[in-house]
Amino acid sequence: MKNKYPRFIAPTIRLGLLVLALAVPTANAAFCSLRDPISAIQTLFDEDNQFRSVVTDVTHEDREQLKQLLPFTIHQSEVAKHTLYVVYNGETPQGFLQARSEWAKWGLVEIAWGMNLDRSVKGFYFQRCRSPQCNDSVVASISKALKGKNFSELKGLLSEDGNALSATGEAAFPIAPNLALLTLHSALKTLAITDISWQHEIQNITQRD
Repeated sequence: MKNKYPRFIAPTIRLGLLVLALAVPTANAAFCSLRDPISAIQTLFDEDNQFRSVVTDVTHEDREQLKQLLPFTIHQSEVAKHTLYVVYNGETPQGFLQARSEWAKWGLVEIAWGMNLDRSVKGFYFQRCRSPQCNDSVVASISKALKGKNFSELKGLLSEDGNALSATGEAAFPIAPNLALLTLHSALKTLAITDISWQHEIQNITQRD
């Protein structure tokens, strides 16, 4: 039996696909944006510091390197165009700022990350988190376990496949392990993509120091 409304249904489907296609870049553009760099500097560094931003498009080669470094799977849309904020005190570089967004069962979680010049974790805070576990005591506990650690040390807190905490990780995160795992994944992505996509900029910055 022939469809009675072929001229109406097909355009409707095409229109729906067009709307979806237009919506996807918009959603991705909202990822990984630092809402208030000045506030982030005051929280994670020092209120007397300044910053400059360096925007880059994460390339296919960058993503492939990232996949090789991370023990867990990432989605293609997780790394696209990102902004790295370089923190200065006068002319002296102090570290880096970046934001990441992570999907969780309670919705989108936005995390602002501070990194030392050697790309170890300086600190973090949640820009957005709807989980009831995102309270001051839990954040302080997770922050204590992550602070000062580099990529290799953070990776050691994960199981071999990266989808759970290792025995060391379970000991490091005695409360809110699921939120800690999400935050740990975010930290590893942040440190890795910073080293990969801004390699030349970071070399120039640290060599001038």
